[in-house]
Amino acid sequence: MTDKLQLHSSRTIGFNICLILRDLVIDMGKIRVAIAGVGNCCSALVQSAIFYKKETIGLIHNDVGGMGPTDIEIVGAIDIDSRKVGKDLSRAIFEDPNVAPKVNDVPALGIKVVRGPELDGAAGVLKELITVDGSRPVDIAKYLRDAKAEVLVNLLPTGATKASKFYAKAALNAGCAFINCTPAKIATDDKWIRSFAEKKLPLVGDDLISQIGGTALHMGLLDLLNRRGVIVDKTYQLDIGGSMEAYGVLEDYRREEKRKVKADAIKLVLPPESKVATGTSDYVSFMKDKRTSYFFVHARNFLGAEVVADIFFRTQDSSNGAGMLTDIIRGVKLAMNRKLGGQIPSISAYGFKSPLVRTSVTEAQKWFEDFVAGKRKS
Repeated sequence: MTDKLQLHSSRTIGFNICLILRDLVIDMGKIRVAIAGVGNCCSALVQSAIFYKKETIGLIHNDVGGMGPTDIEIVGAIDIDSRKVGKDLSRAIFEDPNVAPKVNDVPALGIKVVRGPELDGAAGVLKELITVDGSRPVDIAKYLRDAKAEVLVNLLPTGATKASKFYAKAALNAGCAFINCTPAKIATDDKWIRSFAEKKLPLVGDDLISQIGGTALHMGLLDLLNRRGVIVDKTYQLDIGGSMEAYGVLEDYRREEKRKVKADAIKLVLPPESKVATGTSDYVSFMKDKRTSYFFVHARNFLGAEVVADIFFRTQDSSNGAGMLTDIIRGVKLAMNRKLGGQIPSISAYGFKSPLVRTSVTEAQKWFEDFVAGKRKS
């Protein structure tokens, strides 16, 4: 009898050691990421895990705190569209209404897209593009815990404010860091910041800025002119695109939300009297994932001489967002490794249009790199 008890005890201890070792592997290995919103940016991020096994082209940073882009592992995916829910993520990322290009084949990942709550995720004009699945939503916090997700990335459409806040709460309940890629005021809200700080969970956002999108280029150009002593009198940035995001922001309240975020970011490096206009001007379906931006700058330099810039600029929406997100996710994991919670200003300023603390594009990148190097606490 004693021998049997000893054997049982040994097996129990052995099993517990295996659990501990498994958790250590989770902590030290891949960055376990769940995504709310299996859209175009999600598609690019999933494909990048395969692409960057052999490539380095287009990366802002190949290494972030000892982590490469392929250290990002998607372990959970949530959506409401019937064309995606229930399918393996490798298939769901290529379903309508997604228009992100297929860069490489994606083998079955063994991750089925689960049904999240609808809330305002398909409100207004988005009903014309989204076919809401008829199944019941899963318990999101439990789903995240079961998937052992460390980070939840919110990639819902602009204007899905209630749904974005729901996912922020689910991340808190599940013990996940939260990356808010939407304009919803979460990472800049004191209440949310305190809640994540109390649980030692990083919170970054709001409104993802593209790797080299219209806003990033516009801010960079204006920053250069400002540092060269050039006075900008007036400027505009207008975008045309063919993705669901471009379609959604044609709706008044979504357009105004996006317009304000962009304008506030651009005004950062301009004199108070400068005139600024920004926003999506139209949706063209056949453009698909491409976005065309038009910039105009009227300024004065030495002796008041006129300076005019009139620029045409075209990019790919999905890869532009995922390129920045690849750095942000690794930065957030680094913050978790350092036991930081609440708002992480260096990551937010670097990766988002509406961060808690604003600075120029150049300075924000320096903040991020200093944080990674351990020169900045947060």
